[in-house]
This record gives sequence, C-alpha cells and structure tokens, in this order.
Amino acid sequence: MTGKRSARIVLVLLIISSILLLLSFVGVLPKPVRGAKRFQIAGSLPDGFKRGDRQPAESLPADEQPPPQPSSSEAHKTEDTEATELPSKTAAIEKIDLPITDNDPDKLPPGVHALRTWPSTLSVPKLHDANLEEYKTRSAAAQPLKGVTVILDASHGGEMTGAVWGSGEEALMEKVLLLSIATEAEKALTRFGATVVLTRTTDEAYSLFARVAIAADVALMRYREATDQAGYLTSVVDNLRLLMGDVIRINQDSPASGGRGLFGTIGTSPQLRILYDIEAQYSDIILINLSLGSDDDSSRRGSSTYYMSADYVASTNNGYAVGQDPKDFHPNYTNINSAGRASLAELLKTNLTRMVPSLKPENGLDAGEEKDLALLRLTNYVSASLVPGYLSNEGDRAILASEQGRADIGQAIANAVFQYFIAPTS
Repeated sequence: MTGKRSARIVLVLLIISSILLLLSFVGVLPKPVRGAKRFQIAGSLPDGFKRGDRQPAESLPADEQPPPQPSSSEAHKTEDTEATELPSKTAAIEKIDLPITDNDPDKLPPGVHALRTWPSTLSVPKLHDANLEEYKTRSAAAQPLKGVTVILDASHGGEMTGAVWGSGEEALMEKVLLLSIATEAEKALTRFGATVVLTRTTDEAYSLFARVAIAADVALMRYREATDQAGYLTSVVDNLRLLMGDVIRINQDSPASGGRGLFGTIGTSPQLRILYDIEAQYSDIILINLSLGSDDDSSRRGSSTYYMSADYVASTNNGYAVGQDPKDFHPNYTNINSAGRASLAELLKTNLTRMVPSLKPENGLDAGEEKDLALLRLTNYVSASLVPGYLSNEGDRAILASEQGRADIGQAIANAVFQYFIAPTS
C-alpha cells in the first residue's frame, strides 16, 4: 500500500508540474528563470537593497545612501536566448579599397618627341602630412630632429669592394671606409634625435636595385599603417612591399635576373607611380648615398655632391628613348621636390667644407651638381649623393683613413641634415 500511495503522490506532482509549465508557456504564469548565476554577481540584488542589508536602502539616513545601482535586468543581461534584449556589440568596421585615381597612362596626351607626363596630383590618398615648419622652432631642443628619418646608403659591400688603395691587410677599401662613415653619421644623427636606417650594416653586397627597394620599404611600412588606420584595405601597399621583397631577395643588377623589378623600365609605370606618390608624402624622410672618388690622376681631390631634379630626371628618361616611339615607354614622373634635393646637396657640401676644410671641392663650387645616378633617379625622397673625397689622392686618403677624419665627415652629414630641417637656406 505504501508503494502505491507514493506512486500516486508522484503522479499527482507530475500532473501539477505539467499544468504549471503549460500555463507558463501560454503566458498565464511568468517563465521560469534561467542563468541563475547572474544573481551571484554584486550589484544584481533587488532594487533598494545593499548586500547584507535587512532593510530597504531608502530607510537609511541621507548621508549613508549608496550610489544609485542599476536594476538586475539593466546591469546584467541574461544569456537566455528567449530574452528580448541582447548585449550590444561593436559593429565591425568594413574597410574599403584604397582609391587610386588618374593612373591610366593610355588616357594621357601622347608625347611627340618626349615621354608622356604623369599629372602632379597624387594617385593615392594623402595620409601623412609632415609639418616641416615645426622643425624650424627646435633649434635649441635637446633632440631637434626627432621625427626625421635619414636613410644612409653606403655603396658597395661584399665582393663589390669599390676603389682599393694598397694591397694585403693594409689595403684601404672603399666599401669599408663608407660603412664606417655611415656609422659615424648614424651616431651624430641619433644624438640629434633622428631615426637612422642603413641600407647595409655589414660587409654584405646589395645590388643597386635592392638598396632602392630597402629605402622604398621605409615609407611603404608607414603608409601601410596609415592606410589601415584610415579604414582602407592594405592590399595595394602589401603588393608593393612584396615586389620590393622580390627585388631584395633576387639581389641582382642584370636585366635578365629579374632583380630590377619595377625599377627596370624607362619612365614610371603605374605601380611605380603609386610608390613615388607614397614616398612624396614623407618629406620627413631623406636619403643620402655615400661613395668615394678614385682617378688615375692622383692630383684630383676634394668632395662632390650630386642630385637629380624633376627636369633632369625627365631629360634623362627622354634621352634613353631617343629614336624610339615615346608611346612605347611609361610616362615621366614630375612630382619631385627638386628644390629640396638641390638644397640637401648644397648643405652636404658646405658643411663638409666647414668640418674638414681640406676636403673643399676642387671646382670651388658650393652648390651640388646634377648627375644621372640610378639610386637618385629611382626614388622620390629628397635625396643626394655625397662623395667626401678621392681615395686616389694622398691628402684626401689620409683623412678618409683616420678615425677622426671619418667621424668629422659623419658629423658634417648630421649638421647638413640639421640645417636642412631646422635652418633652411631658402
């Protein structure tokens, strides 16, 4: 009998539970509570009570009133899938393609006796605006060049020794002297607060085009970050960086090697124009190439500096296309800071003369000279090439071979950069 009575009681309870669940389902009774853990969270007690209170908070003196607390339904959203309110989620920002404009050479007017010309406007958004005026107020600052980046390119390296004087262990090699000068310039520029990038830091050979690609990647890395922050897809910049990586990896100058990449053409291809338009935005990055002179005439001496203006670059490219149809080549690029390049070349020469008077140019000119140098032609930074002396000249060689002489040359480079940004001559 006891067992039958228990079974009846269980059956009755099951029937009652089913009726209550049915009434809850149709809305007659409230739904059962899910996610009971929420009531273990501080601040989710019923309105008007503090944890441990035995009386409503409203009955406390005014100076003991707790700060207003959100109700449990406001402070902690249930995980119940049937809840009418869900936690708000930050909507993902959908990035868009980087806009590229006016970059079709077929839409440009044809050249008659010269290559076509790209418009001077940027083909990509301007995402970096270097305020060079700000530097003019920093002459007395502890680090006046903070924010400036200087790319130093010491020519040669590895099996490419450059000029050599002497033989055996006592031989003076251009590649070694140039790396030492670049290192001394790096020290001096760092004291001014500048960021310095060396295209080579060891006795390793890099092709001419690899060094151009290494320099280009400095601006590409920064523009990629700016592109991402501005809400654009970075695929265009990523592709350019991959192309630079290929040039560096192949590390060959010969046309057949593929190591010239984008740079192995006459004129400026659409992709190369995008790169130049990116570099154009970074006027706080400059490039300085270093090399030495050497001549069978040992009397030749003194320093030289070289640069390439927009007109000179265009004239050089037009010269390469003489006798051929200009339409077969890419357009000339003209958005080049010619005045900045000329100023940097002049300042390098004058500051070196101040530091080491005996390295004064033999032609007596303070201004730089224009010369076709691929490293300068294939970059759109403000750039110049410094030749601090002749390894073949006894007087110049004595300075180049001494630690103090190389330190003085390095300091002269830093002084020129300081003057370019802080106290421009124009």
